[in-house]
Amino acid sequence: MNKKKTKNEISKELDIAISERDKYLQIAQRAQADLVNLRMKSANDLTESELKAHRRMVFQLISVIDQMNMALSTKVNTKTYKSWIAGIDSILKNFITILENFNFKQINCEIGDLFDPKMHEAISRVKTDEFEPGTIVRQITCGYLHDSHLVRPILVEIAYKKEEKK
Repeated sequence: MNKKKTKNEISKELDIAISERDKYLQIAQRAQADLVNLRMKSANDLTESELKAHRRMVFQLISVIDQMNMALSTKVNTKTYKSWIAGIDSILKNFITILENFNFKQINCEIGDLFDPKMHEAISRVKTDEFEPGTIVRQITCGYLHDSHLVRPILVEIAYKKEEKK
């Protein structure tokens, strides 16, 4: 009962198969174009989001700059010196608060802590018998973390042993 197909029937089936292939090819091409467009939109959205975050941070920092400019333009004498220093201290606290609002954290170390190259940057060495070699003897500047990422290490001086005289 094998029925042989005629040339005409085979031609119709081939046309149907070609039509389906073209339909699926168009679907695949549209899907690929949609994916490319989605990737570009995502990249643009990410860039725009980063720019908005930067603008928000800078807007808050501008107020600290304004406060600093006002403080520096104020005439200081012996009567106003203490309140001027208190104002500068207040500006510094405002600045630190802004950094904290953006998940930046100021980090410090203690004298006598062991040097950790992941958190500290040694800028000099100090000859001493008072501390073990590789121990922090002085913090120069604080460091900063953003979330758990180290933005700037703590700058320190570390101890090394004095040579013994023979």
